[in-house]
Amino acid sequence: MKLHYFLPLALTAALSVQAETPPPLFDGVEGGEERTPDTALGRTVASGGALQGGVGMKCMACHGLDDAGAGLGDMPGLAGQPADYLVEQLEAFMSGARFSPIMVPIATQLTDKERMAVADYYASVAPKLSKFDHEAPTDLVQQGGALAASGSDRVTACSQCHGGGDTSGAAIPRLKGQSAQYIADQLVAWREGDRANGPLGVMEQIAKSLTPEEIKAVALYYQQTPPDTQ
Repeated sequence: MKLHYFLPLALTAALSVQAETPPPLFDGVEGGEERTPDTALGRTVASGGALQGGVGMKCMACHGLDDAGAGLGDMPGLAGQPADYLVEQLEAFMSGARFSPIMVPIATQLTDKERMAVADYYASVAPKLSKFDHEAPTDLVQQGGALAASGSDRVTACSQCHGGGDTSGAAIPRLKGQSAQYIADQLVAWREGDRANGPLGVMEQIAKSLTPEEIKAVALYYQQTPPDTQ
């Protein structure tokens, strides 16, 4: 039997093997290479061990370590936030989409590896309630809860995006347990155009549709609500 009779059969067999063995989900850096979170490096960075800046760059000074003292000075609690979300915020501070005289130099000095590691570290930590206002007006908290759960004729329910504790893999922040002042400040920033790093302008539209009282109510509701733990 001549060789040319075997060639089509060999080619068919090779293609069959390739079809049964799909390529890896993440193939190479440009396609989003699968990685193992370096939470040890992340904790070091959070404690003040970044290559540049050192102790002056310690995240724990404002955001706590292991979520102890999270939300200190109305700063956001980072524990339990999706790593992708945290990385996006650091990149937004670098690009100018968000501004903070504290965060811009910190985000700029971190290496790519350090940014990813510190995001992975905080994502791995179980969140705690930042603060609880025992004198918060019950009616205002209830108003915020209604907005969060059901929305209104002007805004969609916050819970449609921020409702669950499992936001792994999604760049959507948890709001439960965050400082009311921080949440309110961010809504005002969205409304005034001082923050512009959200997808499709959704948050800008929502913030512009909320009244000052509604902003205060929904921020207070989320502050008073314990974060979900996984």
